[in-house]
Amino acid sequence: MNIKAFIRFIGVGGFITLLSMLLLYVCLQVFHTPLQLTYVLTYLVTVFLSYTLNRLFTFQSTYSHGTMLRYYLVYISGMLLGMLLLYIFRKLFTFPNWVISYMVIPFTLLNNYFWSVKVFKQKEIKQ
Repeated sequence: MNIKAFIRFIGVGGFITLLSMLLLYVCLQVFHTPLQLTYVLTYLVTVFLSYTLNRLFTFQSTYSHGTMLRYYLVYISGMLLGMLLLYIFRKLFTFPNWVISYMVIPFTLLNNYFWSVKVFKQKEIKQ
């Protein structure tokens, strides 16, 4: 395992997660946007930013349509998992939407990390 790359991945993921949480809170709590639409749009925007930051800083990889497509597929699977969990959690809990949206993060994080490593594994990581 490349420890430097792993630390960078955690840093990018932390930044993206905090940005996502902030965007979700502001949109849902301040602007009262619809939960599902807000979740999808926030997800798509932050995935692009995540791909770009991980490509540049974590894996020092050149841009590739194939890698970006695979990266989006990973995160779309995470988004679908998140959407399913949003539906289930709204049925099970009476928390505000912004809290429910935070509750899916650990599940999607594990999904996305596992598959993202495989996406960039094909590329040689520069030290």
